[in-house]
Amino acid sequence: MTLRAMLTFPRLRSAALPAAVWAWTRGVLLLYVYNVLPYISHGDITGDLKLYNRWSTIFSTGHFPQGDRSWQYPPGAALVIEFPRLVRSVTGLSYYSTFYAMALASDLIIFLLVVYRCWRTQTETGGEKADYTGAYAYVAAIFMLGPFIFGRYDITVTMIASVGLVVTLRTAASTWRLRGAAIGLGTIVKLWPMALLLGLPRGRDGRRAVVWTVLGGGVPMLLLLIMPGSLSFLQQQGGRGLEIESVLATPFLLARHFGYHAVIRNRYGSWEIIGPGISAIAAFCELLTLLGFCWLLWWRRRAKLTPGRWTEGVYYDAALVAVMISIITSRVLSPQYLVWVCGLIALCLAIAPLKHGGTVLAGPCWLLLGTISVTQLEFPLLFPALVHGSTKAALFVTCRNGLLVGATIWAAFLLWKRYVVVERRVPEIPEAEEEADREPEPCV
Repeated sequence: MTLRAMLTFPRLRSAALPAAVWAWTRGVLLLYVYNVLPYISHGDITGDLKLYNRWSTIFSTGHFPQGDRSWQYPPGAALVIEFPRLVRSVTGLSYYSTFYAMALASDLIIFLLVVYRCWRTQTETGGEKADYTGAYAYVAAIFMLGPFIFGRYDITVTMIASVGLVVTLRTAASTWRLRGAAIGLGTIVKLWPMALLLGLPRGRDGRRAVVWTVLGGGVPMLLLLIMPGSLSFLQQQGGRGLEIESVLATPFLLARHFGYHAVIRNRYGSWEIIGPGISAIAAFCELLTLLGFCWLLWWRRRAKLTPGRWTEGVYYDAALVAVMISIITSRVLSPQYLVWVCGLIALCLAIAPLKHGGTVLAGPCWLLLGTISVTQLEFPLLFPALVHGSTKAALFVTCRNGLLVGATIWAAFLLWKRYVVVERRVPEIPEAEEEADREPEPCV
């Protein structure tokens, strides 16, 4: 069913309350952003934005920031970072205000996409009222992360990925072309939307999405590669170590309090822990990520994702597990990474119950929401103490990371159990037998 057909007065009226909650929470966050309300650390809201502003002036000259160790993003990130400067030339607003407006618009689009998914669920299940659990979950998750999300471009990447997950057009062919193009664009902006490919259906629709992923990311990428320094980010990425908030840095943070000699320094735009053996572990992170995605490919090979068995529940579940694997095996775990998870959690909770082809990850989703609710305590409240070696801060980060790892393992187990183990136990009925079953018994 198209969006126009869904825009009925009863549905719009039922969505008024979640929309009002979204407006109120975002209004409070913007008061923090503009320093109308005092925040824990306003500098943590605008810290990355200062870099974006400086980089945008370099992009305007037709170059990438070569030699800048802080520049560690795919070339497509330049499109998002430069966009507020282009708008500024028309509106006259400051780069900061324009960026905040872009982030707020991206947040609103994600919220509307989640509401649209809730409406589709109501239509698919024949429910009398739409269940807005996913919409409320998204509103709460972003609010609990805090105002710094308006000073990061991750919310815009999440919006692009959400288009690749949700938007439905008149025909399946058009739908998968658009979804594939969105995945491709998101990939060249921040890589992680590539994980959405793992949940695609097999067959023509899946192949069509892959082709348009290549086109959607490849065409802009070719244009960006013409600019000098477009691949300089690879050199900066290769030299990075373990950021102190990352999962694999956690044992070293704790070991410092038991005599392990390590120091915390600001390198490559983030605070890293440096000590014996850490460089090897940092290199091991990439192997762990590769192994995680190899497991997902094995899951995809074993799972029955044929058009007759595939549902959007599979699509969302696989995307969430893939993104969580990339987060917990990364050398960096900045709080804005959890913005990616917020959109995926909301979509998982917005689809139908399991018996109608919905998510199997409701439990891990609620655990992740609980983890997100305490993340603002880690950043920015306890972050200065963490940098200075506080035991309390290290223990808090250990608990937060333990919850993330636990949620990821739980989600991966449920994904395998539902789509591999269960399907393997249910034998498929050959077509010949199905036809025989349909024949009426002869009359006596």
